[in-house]
Amino acid sequence: MSKKYHMQERTFLNTKPDMRAYILAVVEDTREIDQALEEEWRWSHIELRMADCIDEISFEFDLSDRYERQNSLYKARKLAEVLIAFRDALEIEANDIDSREAVIPLLRAMTAVH
Repeated sequence: MSKKYHMQERTFLNTKPDMRAYILAVVEDTREIDQALEEEWRWSHIELRMADCIDEISFEFDLSDRYERQNSLYKARKLAEVLIAFRDALEIEANDIDSREAVIPLLRAMTAVH
């Protein structure tokens, strides 16, 4: 039986794909694995890795028992929450810098000596 996945994605994190930064996310779908094959469905393939141009990190998400499932879901939710808040803050800061840069030529023109 070939494995099935809820998701299996690798995405580059820079607009230039020749740069190393990426995210890899894999969650195996074990719903069709027979109940008797506990070792196969209890220890499914779950992987989250991220890399910038130099370093790589990976996160463990254990679903082997109720506590580990709750902890793994908590971890995934916190990661998503912080990443969304980070993105929102980064957009605010980038827009502010864009606005300031738009004014620089005007300020230079006003202070230029004729």
